[in-house]
Amino acid sequence: MFILIGWVVALGAVFGGFVLAGGKLGALFQPLELLMIGGAAIGALVASNPMKTLKSVGAALGAIFKGSRYTKALYMELMALLYEILMKVRKEGFLSIERDIEQPESSALFSKFPNVLAEHHAVGFITDYLRLMASGNLNAL
Repeated sequence: MFILIGWVVALGAVFGGFVLAGGKLGALFQPLELLMIGGAAIGALVASNPMKTLKSVGAALGAIFKGSRYTKALYMELMALLYEILMKVRKEGFLSIERDIEQPESSALFSKFPNVLAEHHAVGFITDYLRLMASGNLNAL
């Protein structure tokens, strides 16, 4: 949604400024020039990149207009998970979460938050640092 709003604002500013400066919008609409510039850009992209990169660019074009998968709901779920972990540590001690951080997929604590559990990098980050803290090898430097 913000991408669309950004495009509208940018194009509105460019074309609005052009009209306010006394320009005629018809002068900007040159289909053959757009064909030449667009064709040259696409040709340069194809000529200067390997097929693997071109496939990646094609796949990424669809992802540009999708919303981010990192939503407020996911962040709130992450905060709730961290709160529950830290409350368990406060009440039962650090060793009480050892089983949870060694096998988060089968942990009752992590399974309450399936959206966070699906984010493998986030789970890895959390469990690695909790493991360091539980082992007592955490160094600030």
